[in-house]
Amino acid sequence: WSLTIDLNNGEFLKAELKKFPTEIDSENGKILFNKCGPEKYSQKSGFEFLDRSLKFAENNFYIKENFVSNDKRIIVLEKKENNFIFKKKLSFSNVDYFIDVEDSILNNSSSSLTLAPFSKIDRSEVDLSGSNSIFDPASFAYLGPAFQTSSENYEKVSFNDIEEDSFREVSDKGWISMIEHYFITAIIPVQGDNLIYQAKRNSKLDTYSAGVVGATEALLPGNSRTFNQKVYFGPKVKQELLKTHPDLDLAIDYGWLWWIGQPMYAAMKAFHAITGNWGWSIVLVTILIKLLLWPLSMVSYRNMGKMRAVQPKMQEIQQRYADDRQALSKAMMDLYKKEKVNPALGCLPMLMQMPFFLAFYWVLIETVELRYAPFLFWITDLSARDPLFILPILNMAAMWGMQQLQPQPVGADPIQANVFKYMPLIFGVMFALFPAGLVLYWFLNSLISAVQMVLHGPKREKASS
Repeated sequence: WSLTIDLNNGEFLKAELKKFPTEIDSENGKILFNKCGPEKYSQKSGFEFLDRSLKFAENNFYIKENFVSNDKRIIVLEKKENNFIFKKKLSFSNVDYFIDVEDSILNNSSSSLTLAPFSKIDRSEVDLSGSNSIFDPASFAYLGPAFQTSSENYEKVSFNDIEEDSFREVSDKGWISMIEHYFITAIIPVQGDNLIYQAKRNSKLDTYSAGVVGATEALLPGNSRTFNQKVYFGPKVKQELLKTHPDLDLAIDYGWLWWIGQPMYAAMKAFHAITGNWGWSIVLVTILIKLLLWPLSMVSYRNMGKMRAVQPKMQEIQQRYADDRQALSKAMMDLYKKEKVNPALGCLPMLMQMPFFLAFYWVLIETVELRYAPFLFWITDLSARDPLFILPILNMAAMWGMQQLQPQPVGADPIQANVFKYMPLIFGVMFALFPAGLVLYWFLNSLISAVQMVLHGPKREKASS
């Protein structure tokens, strides 16, 4: 990253992430925050004075020290005003996305000064990283503050929530953050001190702030006060977040299906270490999920095979009792009992897959590694839609094949039958707008399901009987 600092007050004005381009093959890095840009995004720390009449902004900071120690660059900024010495010590390395920040003030005057340390993130509600499409993952990604406190392990406090009422919580542990799609800016103060975690709106500047404030104390002559924190600005990559705080990875939010999403991401990462390609990781994870669900799927597909085998008998019963629905229902139930089939099992594969589909969608939203990640040939970004719509067409063909293998319900409503008939086309249009990584997952899932249906088809069932 590169960082721009205001030497007037030590505020972090702009951060550019060099390894995350604005678009494919671009030399410009992702601008995570920029106070001079339309998003009005910055981070500031220092001391707040109880006496508002005091002004400490006449002199600028200057670089007093700049050296390397234990593989870390140390930069000390200092300024002197009205017999007070302000210092801001920055410690960072080239392999991390966080900075250790130490703010300190020394009172060389003859009078005491009442103050409180603070650190905050300011930003507007404007989001320039998303898309207007409701099918784009960015449109579903959370934008706004999130906290960890002693009362809540992870709590999102949206801009709308702050609009209605400011957030305030006293805690001896935790962190604050501003979250956007794939990226996060976070402040992690020294743990163990009782601090006030808060979020509020500044209507005058049209911005929102999330920050932490320490205890208000009198700084006596000759004394100093120090406030330590870590400031993280970078991608939501688990191993990087964990370097900063053991719970900061909670910002990678997989929703209520986290218990599926976390193992799914771990498996994808393990396969990526082997293949070096996130597309192949999705392929292998899909196969792994289908293997894990194979025993349950086999029961359903065998049942489908039996249903197709007794289809002629079902049609015969329908014709015989066409005018007597009660007799038709009893005859059908007797047939199901005799042939040991259960029509309800036909929905089992879809019901089993939906949690994994939804979990993978949230993994796709939260996994920054898939941003601009190529797969094969024309797929240059797994997080964006297929530019040639080839995957959606293949997915539509696979769904149509599955539909042909499924037994058609006897006596179904004509309207429902037509809707069922056109489902592959409907899903094909929808999936044309979904990210290619998600369509790849669903296409492979449909393809493997079709193979399973063939393996447990009516011919196999007839031979075994």
